[in-house]
Amino acid sequence: MALLQFIGDNIITDPFQAIFAIIFSFFVGILSSALGVGGGFITTPSLMIADIEETHAIGTVLFMIIFTAISSTIAYSRQSGLIEYRSGLLIATTTIIGSISGSITSSILAVEDPQLFRIVFVLCLIPIAIKMILYPKERRRGASSEEEIEHDDVVWYGYEKREIYSTVFGLVAGFSSGLLGIGGGVVMVPILVTLGKIPMHKAVATSMFIMIFTSLAGAGVKITQGYFHPDLALFLIIGIVLGAQVGARLVKRVNTIHLQRIFGFMMIIALISIVL
Repeated sequence: MALLQFIGDNIITDPFQAIFAIIFSFFVGILSSALGVGGGFITTPSLMIADIEETHAIGTVLFMIIFTAISSTIAYSRQSGLIEYRSGLLIATTTIIGSISGSITSSILAVEDPQLFRIVFVLCLIPIAIKMILYPKERRRGASSEEEIEHDDVVWYGYEKREIYSTVFGLVAGFSSGLLGIGGGVVMVPILVTLGKIPMHKAVATSMFIMIFTSLAGAGVKITQGYFHPDLALFLIIGIVLGAQVGARLVKRVNTIHLQRIFGFMMIIALISIVL
């Protein structure tokens, strides 16, 4: 009964708001799928600007990102060899832990103004964004995806060193996802490229696969705490699922260098949004 009352209190009655939410999320879906991010770095600040309480905005966006990730993963799975399933599943083990921890932390702090955390978070990501903008790694002509990956010789318990490093740092991606409602891709893609040594196009696809598990964990915490707008989530999901399909088809047509630079600029926008 309480659940029905909660849903009833959160129904959008203005059709123009619903249409705007669908159109807005459609374009977010295109960008998110093409860059391997959940779209939270755009959607969460936008919902806050629309006077939605920050904790509710995070919960709603994390739920939306589940469908962004699923839609993108389905589209990428049709393109042979793009998703690194082995590495993705391994990294997901820590992003899930991080997402649950971050989501609980954001609820405790009420995300009123965790200024110190945001400053540290931004300072850690700025060098990565600048590196991707100024020094993107160029794809060699005629090189296969496997040839682009620089494998490490060290193997621990069947896993290469690059996979272990990516998994450890995946905890950071998961925590940022749950705490700030940004999906985690803005952190995960640079980790996969720099530490996992996965080519950019594969990193984008693999990031979306990992995001399914990350967003499920974070959204689950928020929903059980009641920080969730079901009607708004529905309209956002409709647009973002359609947009994600379009974005996944565009990603292979974009030059690797251009894609990395676009992603770098999007990271800068994300960092500014987080600070503001």
